[in-house]
Amino acid sequence: MGDDFMAQGDDPAVLAGALVLGMLEGAELTDAQRRRLEDAGFRNACEWWEWRLGSMAEAAPSLTPSADVWRAIEARIDAMDASEGGGATPLQSRRVYDDVGWNLGKPLALAGLAAAAVAAVFLFLPQSADTDVGTPYVQASSSPQLIAQLQDETGARKLASRIDSDRRTMVLSITGLEAETGQAPELWVIPEGGDPVSLGSIPEQGEFRRVISEDEAQLLQGGATIAVTFEEDTGVPHKAPTPPILLAGPLDQV
Repeated sequence: MGDDFMAQGDDPAVLAGALVLGMLEGAELTDAQRRRLEDAGFRNACEWWEWRLGSMAEAAPSLTPSADVWRAIEARIDAMDASEGGGATPLQSRRVYDDVGWNLGKPLALAGLAAAAVAAVFLFLPQSADTDVGTPYVQASSSPQLIAQLQDETGARKLASRIDSDRRTMVLSITGLEAETGQAPELWVIPEGGDPVSLGSIPEQGEFRRVISEDEAQLLQGGATIAVTFEEDTGVPHKAPTPPILLAGPLDQV
């Protein structure tokens, strides 16, 4: 993406999105990967992008682009290459930071990342029109499954979870987690003998499916505790849960 991006766009949200979407190369990629290891705030931003992309992928239908769509894309790419004289790729020649300051570039970059995220979701979805988005989560699995059944004293708030660590999937069934304005339910995993780690915001009601990262899979093991709290709705995982704990219960292997 070029040195201009790293120099003028050094914002965790933008850089994390670019890293997760695979938009960085060379030294930029190496620097971002090192920053993810060393900078907790940047690591949290990367994890937020992974969660958001996973959520988008789960919600998006499976589509097969028509031949006309692919031809139009190819024609557009050819036209862009021709307009630039063949000396640069479209991404290199249209850097948003070349001609505008960071105050304008930041929202444009975020918008660009959002568009790239949508494109990534559709490009990496199974390309069969008959594929059911929910199929990977309901078909029989030979790998161990982890489940937790959480409920408060009144029975009004409930959460059932099923985790397949091998397939890196988590499915939640949620009831009664309506939060006050400005707050959202947040899911936590508490490893045996460890500190709570946020798994991000979850819906207030209904079924929720998402992909879990390798780090999350390591935490989501039998004997760990799953918990839910209400946190400020910032869209970014929090460092520690805010009392009271609404729901809590162990993960059991089945």
